[in-house]
Amino acid sequence: MKEKWLLSTEIFDEYERRFAEARANKVMSHPWEPKTRDEIIEAAKKMLRYDEKLMPQIGNMEEISRTPYDTYDAIQYRYTTWENFYGAVTLYMPRTDKKIPLVFLCCGHGEEGRLTDSYMAMGHRLASLGMGSMVIDNIGQGDRNLFKGEFKAPDHWNAIAPFYCGLTLQGLIVMETIALIRYMKNDPRFDTERFGACGNSGGGTLTMFLAALAPELSVLSSSGYPAEVTYVLQKERRHCACNLLIGQAHSVEMWEMYSVFAPKPMLLEGGKMDNLLPLDLAHRNARKVRNTYVQLGANENFEFDLTDTGHSWGLDDLNYISRFLCQRLLGVTPDDMAESFKCDSLDPFRVEMPGDMLTTEQLCTALTGIKMPEGTELEDVFVPTYKGEKVDPKQIQNDVGRGDIMRVFAQFECDLAK
Repeated sequence: MKEKWLLSTEIFDEYERRFAEARANKVMSHPWEPKTRDEIIEAAKKMLRYDEKLMPQIGNMEEISRTPYDTYDAIQYRYTTWENFYGAVTLYMPRTDKKIPLVFLCCGHGEEGRLTDSYMAMGHRLASLGMGSMVIDNIGQGDRNLFKGEFKAPDHWNAIAPFYCGLTLQGLIVMETIALIRYMKNDPRFDTERFGACGNSGGGTLTMFLAALAPELSVLSSSGYPAEVTYVLQKERRHCACNLLIGQAHSVEMWEMYSVFAPKPMLLEGGKMDNLLPLDLAHRNARKVRNTYVQLGANENFEFDLTDTGHSWGLDDLNYISRFLCQRLLGVTPDDMAESFKCDSLDPFRVEMPGDMLTTEQLCTALTGIKMPEGTELEDVFVPTYKGEKVDPKQIQNDVGRGDIMRVFAQFECDLAK
């Protein structure tokens, strides 16, 4: 008998049953009721370890470069969030004296962060239609990916310190983004009643939380993610750290967080050929969200559809989402693009980070006063268990086909934490 394989399979089976038990203990909520909406917001904050006392203050917003196009400019900004922690955005800004809408474009895991082809294409598209578009590099991605290591973005992909210090990476990202939204409300170029957000994949995750936690937004589009959080977090493979949410299995689901945005206009969108998310779960999530809009008498403000694309934005997605935003923020319906914008060189768009910039680990220590021991792994923070006892990695199969299963078990423990 292959004992390591058998024990590993039994541990996976127990985790399946623990997730099923967590789901069985949930009751259907009514997000259209004010008390329930408040409860969902608080539950989302708890999962993220979101704390207003830790909210950064945006400062030192500095224009680094400007690239002119026909009717708009692409402006690179660098700024501070927390002390000695720097951010980078591209603002695609129409040339006009009128107050215009501003869309915050939330990036996923493109290799170049905000300079990934599809996000640049959306920024150019929205600006050409008369809307400002602010494309944001997340922590440890794009021009903020300074600290190279075994993984592509060790300050993002393998960021363990937030969890060791009682935070989450996604929570830090959400706090930074909301701080930026609040900061931009003071910019006289923009109509604060017409702030929107859109995002794909990891940006879909972020826009889900913005739906619940950013009342400053009046329109929202989320794609490449709307399905079920519990499904995503039960995948038997290594996740990026920004996917991990503490205790989500016992907490609110995706549809509930999106529903908090109702009755304001929302588009949930994805690709029929997305190999990361089942179409049936996308439909089920949309049905539940739509019910909230129906209960609030605002069914006309909810849209859901799937395009003939994959996980990343294709031309159909760019046209669909920009059309939705244009209709809702400008009141007009634009013609579709025949092709999307392609950038010849990224060099003019680069933003160099100062030499005193903190790592994600150093930031977490600065925020909490807790220092993570060198060599700490996720399984040291969320200890895998079987039958109430700590799993001994020497007794199990290290890899059953999709990477280190102790890391996978630790992810499960994170999601199942109470």
